[in-house]
Parts: sequence; C-alpha cells; structure tokens
Amino acid sequence: MSDLAEYARNIHEKESQIHKRELIPVKYESKTTKLTDIRAVIFDIYGTIINYWRPGFGDKQSRTDILAKDFLKLINRFGMEQTIREINPKETPEKTLSEFYHGLIALNHQKASEKGREFPEVKIEEIWSVILMILKRRGYEFKEYFEGSQTDFARYLAFTYNFYALGRQLYPGVVEALEELKSQNVALGILSNAQFYTPMDLTLMIRDQSKGKYDDFLELFDVDLTFFSYEYGIAKPDQLLYRRLYDALYEYHILPSQTVVVGNDLLLDIKPAEEIGMHTAFFCGDSSVAFMHDLYGEVIPDISFSSWEELPLKVSFHSQESGS
Repeated sequence: MSDLAEYARNIHEKESQIHKRELIPVKYESKTTKLTDIRAVIFDIYGTIINYWRPGFGDKQSRTDILAKDFLKLINRFGMEQTIREINPKETPEKTLSEFYHGLIALNHQKASEKGREFPEVKIEEIWSVILMILKRRGYEFKEYFEGSQTDFARYLAFTYNFYALGRQLYPGVVEALEELKSQNVALGILSNAQFYTPMDLTLMIRDQSKGKYDDFLELFDVDLTFFSYEYGIAKPDQLLYRRLYDALYEYHILPSQTVVVGNDLLLDIKPAEEIGMHTAFFCGDSSVAFMHDLYGEVIPDISFSSWEELPLKVSFHSQESGS
C-alpha cells in the first residue's frame, strides 16, 4: 500500500463523518421497465454510487460557507495560517485559499477553452502544486508535516480537502447490486468525472459497505472498462470518454446496444450515452442530485430506478427469447 493510500485509509477510518438523512426519490418516466441481452453496465460515480451530500449543500451561499470551513481545517492541519495571512492580511486565510483554489481552476479551464476544449478537466493535484509553490515562495515549509516530495504533498492536500469537503458513503445496497449483476455474467465498468483520489475513495467505501469482503474496487469493476476524466483532461458530457468506452467494448465483443450507462444526470450521463447508441439507466433515488437541467421530458432514459436493489431486477444478461 502506498503512503498516500495508507494516509487515506487512516483518515477515512478515524475522521469520516456520515451524514444521516432520508433519501427522497423523484419520479421520472422511462422507455421500458426492463432491459435484456445486456453484457456490460457502466457507472457514473458521484451522485450515482457515492452519496457526496452534506447538510447545507442545497443552498449556494451555505455551501460556500461550509467549504470555507473545510479550507480552514486544511490550513490548520498543515500549519499554513501564518503564511496565508502574510500573503493577504485583509482577508481570512480560508477565503484567500478558496480564492486561490477556485481562481486557478477557472484559469485552467479558460486556457483549455482557448485551445478548443469545450469540457476540460483539471488534474486537481496540479492546482494544489501551484498553491504550494505560492506558499513556499512566502516561506512556508511543509517538511514539518510531511516527509515526502513537494509533488506528493500536493496530492495529500488534494485528498485531504476532498475528504473534508464531500460526504463519504455509498448509497444503500450498492455492493449487493454490483454483486448481483456480476453473478449474471455482466461486465461492470466506470465512466465518471473524477480525480486521482476517486478510485481510493471508492475502494474505501466499498470496503466499508462490504464489511471487508472487497479490498479494492477493481474486484468488482473491470479495469479495461474504467474511465476517469482526469486521465484524459476531458470531462463529461464530451464524447471522448464515451468513444473510449465504445472502443473498449469492441475488444470485449460487446455492442453498444448490449451496454447500459447508469447515471444521475440527464446532461452528463444519459444524453451522451444515448447519442452513441447505448442503453441508459437514470438513478433518481436522491432528489438532491437527480440532475435534469433543461432536459426534463426531452431526454428519456431506457429505465429509471430509485433504489439500488431495483437495478439488478431491471437489467438482465438473458435475451427475451430465453424466457429468463
């Protein structure tokens, strides 16, 4: 296990906060009630598999205030306050760090847009590397808190901020549903907007929900059918990731019409998958993250489901002709 993976495990086990709430599903129409002759099911992560919700996330200003406190936790954990105050004494350290963070992401997106990328994805550790460089120029020394390289420390910062900022649990029944689909000989994959820490988080949460049965997310998912946006510098709904998935399925001798893409967002998940000829499943079991944009009634998934126990009942490896 890498040092970062061990750090992630420790902080996850000791400091994770589980936010209890009732999941309120939304009703959304679908084309059918069951899909047959399915060979692969490909999942989005955030809002589909991982419940990242936290209290206060429903209101923009409240969310901003919450995340400011998370920046402050990071500042205090790694002793950055004095340096940040010297850089900008007129603002709170957490506001200054937040402005650095979001400003650098916006600048990165702007540069990518100028190069013709409509939906760019940053590598978040590179954002933290620039922030760390700014702090070091003003005298910040991280060696008191971390023994590795500056590059590695940037990844620690990225993981830690994400740890504080997002909720950390799977939706109920995820592991059981994945197991049931695999038992039907269905290949499982991932196509998600994500960062380097997403596989780490997914592993930790699957380990939790399975009570240690699985030690790595790739025990359930096929590595060759797994696509994360940070690896390509492109985010959904850009068709690049879907084309990569299309090519990978070809190697498995699986047709797009034998594939289901599962997501919680009509714009990012359902529409682009539909456009490339794949079946779609809309997770609408959490009204807080069932995103419809302006596509309500225009984009209709093949199936919709409001709890994870429903999904294996709506997807079958067998053809209709088999009678199964």
